[in-house]
Amino acid sequence: MKVRNFLSLLITTCCLVIVFFNVRSTILTQNSCSLLSLEQLNQFNKAFSIIKNNYIENIDDDVMINNAISGMLSNLDPHSSYLGDDEYSYIQSVTCGEFGGLGIEVSIDKGILKVISAIEGAPAYKSGILSGDHIIKIGNTLTQGMTLNDSIRMMRGDSGSSVILTISRKGYEKPITFKICRDIIKINSVRGNIIRENILYLRIKHFQEKTVEEILEQLNKITNSSKIFNGLILDLRDNPGGLLSSAVEVSGIFLPQNTLIVSTHGRAINSSYDYFSYSDEYYSMFCKEWRDFLKNTPMIVLVNSGSASASEIVAGAMQDHNRAKILGDRTFGKGSVQTILPLSDSSAIKLTTSRYFTPQGKSIQARGIYPDYRVSDSRQENIFIKREVDLKSHLYNSQEMLLDNNVEDNLYLGDFFDLGNKHDLQLTKAINIISGLQLEEF
Repeated sequence: MKVRNFLSLLITTCCLVIVFFNVRSTILTQNSCSLLSLEQLNQFNKAFSIIKNNYIENIDDDVMINNAISGMLSNLDPHSSYLGDDEYSYIQSVTCGEFGGLGIEVSIDKGILKVISAIEGAPAYKSGILSGDHIIKIGNTLTQGMTLNDSIRMMRGDSGSSVILTISRKGYEKPITFKICRDIIKINSVRGNIIRENILYLRIKHFQEKTVEEILEQLNKITNSSKIFNGLILDLRDNPGGLLSSAVEVSGIFLPQNTLIVSTHGRAINSSYDYFSYSDEYYSMFCKEWRDFLKNTPMIVLVNSGSASASEIVAGAMQDHNRAKILGDRTFGKGSVQTILPLSDSSAIKLTTSRYFTPQGKSIQARGIYPDYRVSDSRQENIFIKREVDLKSHLYNSQEMLLDNNVEDNLYLGDFFDLGNKHDLQLTKAINIISGLQLEEF
């Protein structure tokens, strides 16, 4: 069925420090058959009582309940988690696009706090924190065994305050120490420019509520006419995801109306939908000249192993509908959708509620999007990067028998530089393709 009022669903790469979503989540229909039996409730109550009365130290009842809920979620998959008061408030605050912190995205991998990426322009990025770094200490506290929520709490703070991160980095014998000053992180999700051969370059760093509006702002800032452009490059590299609704809206800019963008399938009644491009108020902001350009101009989409979730939805829609060629490395492979389900005014569950499928019915879970042109990243540091398939308890791909296991993986990102500069090999190859030059074999 077509859906025009999008659910407030969150699609993220891992359990990220920086995530973007609407808090107005749709509550899944409760089923009385799913309630615990009296015997199970008695067993839980007995365990609670034993711990409460016999543990060596006193434990607050709320702490025990919160830990129990967290425990139920932590072993489901890498993306489901319990959001306590601080975490829930924090996630609500970043919806507006600004917050106090380091601007760093992390996950827990085998008990180790690992950097997924540093937000461009944020303090962590400016300090030199790299994708693949392992954070072994925050201040004087070791992170081994630390929960993701605890690490979030320690790294965020008021603007102007500082924190010391001790990093283990591949290729370095000794840990590296960074003193980073926290700042108000203002996330602008889109960057645009005119590059060589009069090609329009748009880079989307996250999918937020106003990403479409930001695209329009960038277009107006660059020029008031689309006639000068010979093509378009959409850069989704190192984009960890964001809002499902935003991914659908952005895809709709480049595709005809009423075109299938993505389908979601879950167990709950309200978790299975077909999402179509549609005409709405946001679309009317683009003049006819821009609309024609965005839907018809030659187009390349850049991806790499850091392109995940919402990024993969957009890349998959462009590829399945032959709207654009995909260039770069195989994407992360996160094909699941998370929904924020409030438990109270101060707590919530982030729960994986459905899988998503490209317009041709392909699941990218633990697989990713394979580019039409495979061009390796030109950065040379060789930092080991894991994908969804490498995460503990990742969801199984029911289409695994269809996967091509003979395709080589590019598992490395490299040296620290800004994507989009003159040393960017993937961007150079994209320009050559749009300019009509033949791509050499790789």
